[in-house]
Amino acid sequence: MRGSRLHGWGQSGQHRDSGSQGGRGKSGTFKHKWSSVVRYGQFEKVGFTNPNASKEPTTINVGELGLLASSAEGQDKKTPMMLDLTKLGYGKLLGRGSVEKPLKIKVSKFSKSAAKKIEAAGGSMVSRD
Repeated sequence: MRGSRLHGWGQSGQHRDSGSQGGRGKSGTFKHKWSSVVRYGQFEKVGFTNPNASKEPTTINVGELGLLASSAEGQDKKTPMMLDLTKLGYGKLLGRGSVEKPLKIKVSKFSKSAAKKIEAAGGSMVSRD
C-alpha cells in the first residue's frame, strides 16, 4: 500500500483519529465548528477556576449594622443588643460608618477600627472561630 494515499482504508477520513469529526470534544468550537454554535446557540466559553485561590470573606461595615438592629427599636438603649453576623452570612466586620446603639456582636473577624467604634458606643465584640 505504499504510495497509496489512503493505505487501504477507503475514502478520505476513515480510520483517522478524529479527522472526520473536526477534532475531539469541543476543540474548534470557535473556529471551524462555529456553524453549530450559531445553529444551536451553544455559545459559552467556560474558563479555568483556580481551586487554590483565596476566597475573601463576606464583609459588612459598622454603618450598616443600624439596619440590622432596627427590628429591635423598642429595646432599652443602655443594654447591648446581640447580633450574630456569622449566622447572617457575614465573615468580617469593617469600620466604615458609625454606630449609635450599643451592640454585642459575634463575628469571625473584625478590624481594629470597627472594634473601637463598637466599644465607643457601649457595645462589645466577640470573636467566633
